[in-house]
Amino acid sequence: MKTYRAVKLLMLLLVTAIVATGCRGCLKDRFGKYFGGKGANGMNGASGIESSALPDPIRGQTPQEVADLKRIYFGFDSASLLEPAKEQLRANANWMKANPGVQIQIEGHCDERGTPDYNYSLGQRRADEARNFMISEGVEPARLHTISYGADRPDDSVNNEMAWAKNRRAVFLMYSQ
Repeated sequence: MKTYRAVKLLMLLLVTAIVATGCRGCLKDRFGKYFGGKGANGMNGASGIESSALPDPIRGQTPQEVADLKRIYFGFDSASLLEPAKEQLRANANWMKANPGVQIQIEGHCDERGTPDYNYSLGQRRADEARNFMISEGVEPARLHTISYGADRPDDSVNNEMAWAKNRRAVFLMYSQ
């Protein structure tokens, strides 16, 4: 009877060790930022998740925020565009139409609530919503590129509703020519 319990305990420990090792590797693949290395998308976790690919001449450049392209903000746990955001996107789209050679990166951001995977996804949906709205306003799709940083780059690191509201945003960055 004691031998059976010992074998059973040993098997339980062995299975636990295998699962723990396998899960850590799985998490490393999924969330490279938190466990070192690259994530499942082949990018370092701190680099975000890219959706619309950048053209080769722009790769390697650092985009800059410009005063004429204003940020937009989202409600909690939502990628739906609020009316003030739509008004700002119309203004951003008009600026882009007046500056036809400009390429823009739209960054999607979230507050810290939610899992990293969920926040990357929500940030991407936010960036995509902004991009799609600007396309509907007449901006050429090839000029708009999106990336999600999830909650990795907060605008305000305080843990309260005012700070979280600032962090639920899409930011528009221009690539230099």
